[in-house]
Amino acid sequence: MTRTFVPFMMREQTFLFEVRVMTYYRFFKKYVDGSVAILMLSALLFSWTYFMEDDDVQGREEQFFMTSKWTVSEGESLWMIASSAAEEMEMTIEEALVWIKNENELDNEAIYPGQSLAIPVEMKGVASE
Repeated sequence: MTRTFVPFMMREQTFLFEVRVMTYYRFFKKYVDGSVAILMLSALLFSWTYFMEDDDVQGREEQFFMTSKWTVSEGESLWMIASSAAEEMEMTIEEALVWIKNENELDNEAIYPGQSLAIPVEMKGVASE
C-alpha cells in the first residue's frame, strides 16, 4: 500500500470544508422544510428560463410569410431578387436574402435562369366572413 504525502494545511482545509458542509446540511435539515427547497428551486428555474428566453428568442425568431414563385431571368442575381422582396415586406435585404436561401435550401447565392424560387410576399386583399 502506497501512501501519498498530503501536507498538513491541505488536510486541515479539507476538514474545515467538510465541517462547513455538514453545518449547512444540518441547518437546512432542521429549519428548511422540503417544500421550501422545492419552492426555491422552482423560482430559480423559472427566473433562469424567463431571462434566457428573451436573449435566445430574439435571435432565432421565425417569421412566417406567404410565398410566391419567382422564375429567375437572365442577368438576375439573388441579391436583386432579395432587394425587391425586402422593399415589399419591409425587411432588410440581408434578412430577405437569408429567408430566400433557407426557404429554397440554397447553400450559396448561385442561381441560374429558369430556376424557380419561393420568395416572401405581402398578403393583400380584403378579409371576408
